Parts: sequence; structure tokens; C-alpha cells
Amino acid sequence: MEQPADAGDQTEHAVAVTVVRSGGFAGLKRTWEATTDDPSAAEGWLGLADALPWGQAPTRDTQSADRFVYRIVIVVRAEIRHEATLPESALTGGWRDLVDRVQKQAASAG
Repeated sequence: MEQPADAGDQTEHAVAVTVVRSGGFAGLKRTWEATTDDPSAAEGWLGLADALPWGQAPTRDTQSADRFVYRIVIVVRAEIRHEATLPESALTGGWRDLVDRVQKQAASAG
């Protein structure tokens, strides 16, 4: 599977989790990324990611035209393991936990 152009450079990390938020009233795009080569940290990221319902993620929210859309990509050793695009209204539970964790790690790294 081809790596997404906006998922950053994940070829050098064991695990990379990228979140791209787009849309909203102004149509702005923002990207956060969390990466690790540490086996224990990688297990934590993959445990959280693998527990999510990737094949059942809703892709649209027809009720909210000006809300954000989140694209989430999990890359393991330069191969895409999971990817999904979710409307903001579907960003609950484990999805919200994953996005919050990526945003927190990206903020502390940069």
C-alpha cells in the first residue's frame, strides 16, 4: 500500500502515528505526529491502535458541513498498518484517546 504524502517521513521509525485535521469553517489543515523506536512504547501505541474498529469507522457526517475531519494513519516499519478518515462527530472513545495522545506527544516534542 502506498504511503500517504501528508503522513510525514516515517521510514526511520518503528511506529509512526499521524493525525491530519482538515476542514472546519476556514478549511485549515493541521498535522500532528508521534513516532517511536522504543519497543515498549511501540507496543503501547499499537495496542491502542489495534483495539479501534478501523473497518467500521464512519466516513461522513452529513449533519455538520463545517466541522473538522481527521485522517489517522498508523505506519509500522514504513508500511501502513491502519488508516481511517473520521468526521469530528465520530472522534469519541478510543479514537479521541488516540488523537489526544498523538497531539500531546507532538506538543512535547516540538
